[in-house]
Amino acid sequence: MEEKTKIGKRIKKIRREKNISVELLAQKLGVSPSTVYRYENASIEKIPIHIFDRICEILDVAPAALLGNVPSFSAEAEGEAAKNLPPAFANAQEAMEFMLKLPTLAAFGGYDPEKMSDETIVAFANEILQQLSLVSYKYKNI
Repeated sequence: MEEKTKIGKRIKKIRREKNISVELLAQKLGVSPSTVYRYENASIEKIPIHIFDRICEILDVAPAALLGNVPSFSAEAEGEAAKNLPPAFANAQEAMEFMLKLPTLAAFGGYDPEKMSDETIVAFANEILQQLSLVSYKYKNI
């Protein structure tokens, strides 16, 4: 499997493919061009959810695709995706990408990543991983 591409690189790639300038994207987001460059080069690791959603709208791309989560419905592909989950997250960027890939988690809400520290984001994502592991184990042989 190809090495995981980061969100910033995917934003830049899709933006270029759609011939959207940094300046135009920045204007539509209501941020400065330097902020867009910082999203693309990952010097800003925690993209605010409302900005991430707006980027998806402007680039006309599904959030899952921008996150690198290519949807698949085959059991084999689902099994491979589960094997690729880390035992724990060590940094906020990976933890945030994981959390954003879980639309069910976002639907329940109750958390605001913009108000969470990097340590809290990592702890939150690791707890979700632990819960998924427990639930999966419980129902594995049913």
